[in-house]
Amino acid sequence: MDMYTHYEKLGANDVNKELVDTLLEEAAKLSSSVLFPCYLSGDDEPCKLTGESVSTPKAFKEAYKQMSEGGWIGISNPTEFGGQGLPSSVGVAAREMMATANWPFIMYPGLSAGCVQTLLTWGSDAQKKEYLPKLVEGTWSGTMCLTEPHCGTDLGQIKTKAKDNGDGTYNLSGTKIFISAGDHDLTENIIHIVLAKLPGAPEGTKGISLFLVPRHVKKADGSLESKKNVLCTGLEVKMGIKASATCQMTFDNSVGYLIGKENEGMKEMFTFMNTARMGTALQGVAHSELAYQNALEYAQERTSMRTVSGAKNPEKTADFIIDHAAVRHNILFAKSIAEGGRCFLTDMARIQDKIERATDAKVAKKLDSELGFLTPIAKAFLTELGTEASLLSQTVYGGHGYIKGNGMEQIVRDCRISTLYEGTTIIQSLDLIARKVLLSKVDEAGAFGSKVNTLAKSNLFGSGAIGTMSRSLWMTQKAWRVLITRLKVSALKDKETVSASAVDFLMATGYMVVAYYWLRMAVAAKKKIDAGADTDGFYQAKIDTATFYFERVLPRFSAHASTATSSASVLSKVHPATLQLLEE
Repeated sequence: MDMYTHYEKLGANDVNKELVDTLLEEAAKLSSSVLFPCYLSGDDEPCKLTGESVSTPKAFKEAYKQMSEGGWIGISNPTEFGGQGLPSSVGVAAREMMATANWPFIMYPGLSAGCVQTLLTWGSDAQKKEYLPKLVEGTWSGTMCLTEPHCGTDLGQIKTKAKDNGDGTYNLSGTKIFISAGDHDLTENIIHIVLAKLPGAPEGTKGISLFLVPRHVKKADGSLESKKNVLCTGLEVKMGIKASATCQMTFDNSVGYLIGKENEGMKEMFTFMNTARMGTALQGVAHSELAYQNALEYAQERTSMRTVSGAKNPEKTADFIIDHAAVRHNILFAKSIAEGGRCFLTDMARIQDKIERATDAKVAKKLDSELGFLTPIAKAFLTELGTEASLLSQTVYGGHGYIKGNGMEQIVRDCRISTLYEGTTIIQSLDLIARKVLLSKVDEAGAFGSKVNTLAKSNLFGSGAIGTMSRSLWMTQKAWRVLITRLKVSALKDKETVSASAVDFLMATGYMVVAYYWLRMAVAAKKKIDAGADTDGFYQAKIDTATFYFERVLPRFSAHASTATSSASVLSKVHPATLQLLEE
């Protein structure tokens, strides 16, 4: 995709290759020299709760200071609030490097990004003026507080209450759990975006309102109250991302302020939730990339046995393990997911750029629908495949991948949460199949299918790898359209089909979507090769990796499609004893 032409069309004429290259070079320096060195140490020095305060790993404070002072936190935020005003796609490109270097660390400013976006979209002018400058510069940070001990996805059950004081303030009482960055020592204040219910509110999600609750209330003179307005009363001990504080937050008549309108909190919070879901999809790409880099380096140095076709390094006692086809498969899998996912997320960020600068409400709504269709696919598919890429890369190390010190076991532990928080893969799958496909009034699936069809048909009779991949993608999207039709018919007969088919439908869709982006990259790479611009083999590597994806990853589409259309009766009509632990 030609991003610089895209920026020109946006009116961002100052965003050129020279500027972007400079930004990415600086992001690379920060990532490699500051963030990555404290990735492993952060796992050994996890967050700690002492009294009412959480401390982060020692190196995080200096790292956060450098990130904040460098303007990275507000890179894509409006200049009127202290941001750099660059398109979201530029920020995503820089953030991916930082996320790859140290995911637990990047979660702190990542949550702030969602907080900023929520206030930009739903906050009052006074709230924007008071809170956004500090959030954008990184002096303050943000969180979202949804989950409670008795409910996660089903937020209609929340018990946190809000009382209107009649003076523009509210008092909130309740407990929230699993709050990432809920308390820490990196910023002087934390702004919590909280879901709660007002007295007399309708039942379920229709009665939820959204509130801003600061850790320290701001006094009339601009200083902060020393007493905490919200307390961290528990810190989770986790499998991974140990340097990211996952907190239990207690609101005890905590002072808060209404965001937007009463009883419209769920609609408003989706702004934060979708930002977080795209961020989590980025986590899948980041772990794939880091796992790939590690596995590649190890495989180029480690020797073991001879390949089945004979010695590749006869001067050595054994061949390098990268010479073994099975090892190459694992490494190329991680590479294909990292690079395919990167293209996928860059295109989503491009759509976000257009939404943010759209002047026509209808155009913005159409773009938002397109982005909404892609969001659950990106979040679920890229995290599931990112986890698999990490596991396959760990396998390259053999037993050395299981012990601490080489980094692989930490990547595996850290990536696992990506498929769970911000809505599990099951939740994302149900959102896709139900809201975005079966019940959609604007047919987002059909629109995306048309894009895939157009790309595939334009190269359908081509020769070589491009032609082969185009024909494969064209057949896949035809099968995908048939799959949707069959699921619609099945759902009319048995509604359990929707739930039973959801995950397999999303995974099948994900394999097709990433194939679409790989073909786009391959076509662009072929043009460069034909123009004699491939002096270092970069573009040929793109075509080779695309070929690998099409030949050894995309075939999984068929298995998922077949499973998605199988009967749900084996799940819904089993004997009760089948799902019980019976005494012998």
